[in-house]
Amino acid sequence: MTGHDGGQEEWRAQVAVILPFYQRKAGLLLRAVRSALAQRDCRVHVIVVDDGSPQDPMQDLRDLSASDMAQVRLLRQANGGPGAARNTGIQAVPPEIPFIAFLDTDDQWAEDHLARAIRAFEAGADFYFTDYVPLGSDKSTFELCGLSLENHARLAPDLFRYQGDIFAALLRRAPVGTSTVVYRKSACGAERFPTEFSYGEDVMFWMRLTRGRTVLFSPVKAATYGAGVNIAASARWGNPSNLNKLYSEYRFHLAVAKEFPLTAEQQRWSENYRKGLRSAFLANLIHLSIRLKRFSLRPVLGFARLLLTA
Repeated sequence: MTGHDGGQEEWRAQVAVILPFYQRKAGLLLRAVRSALAQRDCRVHVIVVDDGSPQDPMQDLRDLSASDMAQVRLLRQANGGPGAARNTGIQAVPPEIPFIAFLDTDDQWAEDHLARAIRAFEAGADFYFTDYVPLGSDKSTFELCGLSLENHARLAPDLFRYQGDIFAALLRRAPVGTSTVVYRKSACGAERFPTEFSYGEDVMFWMRLTRGRTVLFSPVKAATYGAGVNIAASARWGNPSNLNKLYSEYRFHLAVAKEFPLTAEQQRWSENYRKGLRSAFLANLIHLSIRLKRFSLRPVLGFARLLLTA
């Protein structure tokens, strides 16, 4: 049944939707929450986690109706990054809700996204994701990652079981976008986003959630990605923040190599990729120093410690 007025309708499932909030622009959160509340065939419980945002989320949420606000819970915490905010949301999910979905506050869903996810869970999924078009790209993520439908088991016209090693895909270029993920809480309830690095915490989470579990996906582009605050995307060459991104990415790949058993080929790829990150970090550091640009010493000292202890 459709609708979200809190009545006595029969829902196929209940889904907790977690939105970490850190924005400077009004209106984005309202659109994201409305796209969650508009989902068909399920009862959504929206959990907004204010991660010390400069923009007050209530400036958006106050425009919701009273019946819509009955399905929204607002939590507040000091800034800890999106991983920590999502963990706070996961911890707050009521025990009777079986499924958890993620939606970034600058993104929106098609109104049948969760209905499709529920069909995937009815088909045995523990973890579900869909295709999407990254902001500024003319190709979808599946195209960019080389995910070919012919290599996977078709269960329905728009539903596939992932065949092969999804870890290998996540390691090199993840086909999984955060705002498309829905997972079964009972299969993955103890897992949380790592918070020790600011790059790749979502990919590490997907690696953990999909290990030994049934993964289904859809080629339907269910999420529209927006242009809100994206610290990682803004960390480009010549920008002081790029040092922190490269340092965090290096730490991520080190952590993956320690936690997961890599094949010999994956070990070689990881070592070569980390070598490239070291070279890029040094080049960025020299570039910034020559141009007398100010930058934080934290990633420089952190990178030096990692290299000395390797």
